Amino acid sequence: MTGLPYDILIAVAYGLLAGFVPAVGTGLAAIGLGLALDRQLSLAVGAIATACLAVATTLALGVITLESGGRTIPQLLSIASLAVGLGLVATSQGNQIATSVPRDRRHTFVSGPTLTADAIDAVDAVGQVTIRPSGPIREFDGYPSVPATLEYRLESSSWRLPADLQLSALESRLEARLRTNYDLARTDVSIDGRGRATITAAPPTASLASGLDAGTRAVTLSGLLPAGLAGGDVVSIVTEDRQIRADVLAVGNRPVERDTNAEITDTAETDRPWAGRGIVGGPGQLTVAVETTDASALLETSDYRIFVRPSGDDHEFEAATLLAAAGKPMRTITDGDPPDEETLAVERDGRWQLATGDSGAATGDSDDYGDIDRAFVVGPSAGASDR
Repeated sequence: MTGLPYDILIAVAYGLLAGFVPAVGTGLAAIGLGLALDRQLSLAVGAIATACLAVATTLALGVITLESGGRTIPQLLSIASLAVGLGLVATSQGNQIATSVPRDRRHTFVSGPTLTADAIDAVDAVGQVTIRPSGPIREFDGYPSVPATLEYRLESSSWRLPADLQLSALESRLEARLRTNYDLARTDVSIDGRGRATITAAPPTASLASGLDAGTRAVTLSGLLPAGLAGGDVVSIVTEDRQIRADVLAVGNRPVERDTNAEITDTAETDRPWAGRGIVGGPGQLTVAVETTDASALLETSDYRIFVRPSGDDHEFEAATLLAAAGKPMRTITDGDPPDEETLAVERDGRWQLATGDSGAATGDSDDYGDIDRAFVVGPSAGASDR
């Protein structure tokens, strides 16, 4: 009886040595089968293969011989049992590893929203789409107001960007372009699927100081402001004892939100150069540049009036106004008998001839005005223009 336990112990020791390598091989085979054919190796097949290899290795090494008689069978059964256990564990782990290893090497990228088909239809030949503002320029809290001139430039501008980018990439590129082209201190852009941009901007923080000339100061006033007033205009500020000329730097109140898709029915307003720009008029704040000596006077008084001054002189219209005030308005004639008024100039075949002497000298030798294209005359009987 003492010989059987000893034989089993010897078989277990050699079985661990002889069954370890076949078990590792069975596990690798299970991994390869799973990765190559996406199939699992049967546990029974793995266990039997490991046991057969372990027994064969033991017999090949001569550790146990068949000539040992009755002691051979228990030793071989012990080695085979141990190898079956190792094969089961190795096969199970190999199948699990093959299942957990990802076989699809492609990466899935989560894409963001892009332009809709309506905007894609407007893409040009080089693959770029035009981005336009969708409404008035918004402001950041805590930052100065955007000057009216800069606001008008932003609202009337458009930008061309690649149409194949995501909306987030389009927004980042447009923000960088706005900061570079307009020197904005801060900007935020939101673009919808139709390519319309909602822009929030802040002017350069040092724009006010850098725009002042030597010997001038910036002063902010509150009062009733006329419609259309914007940066760059010239105003007169009248106090109790003086009249101060000032250049408008910025207007504090904001224009009303305008519907960019609405039809314009007031044709007279479209003829005004400031229509749709500047402020809408009413109480507001005005920042002006004045001489240093006038700045203290404005800050010390609260009683003043603000008038807008013309920014330039038109000598032609000034001359016509002076003639009309003297009772000799100027008018245009195109045909008919010579008028009693004095002729200033005539046009023949696209060439103008000015009067240099007596009345009618500009008409040449002609007794009437039938051979001229147009003539400017002035006199007390001139009525409304015939144009």
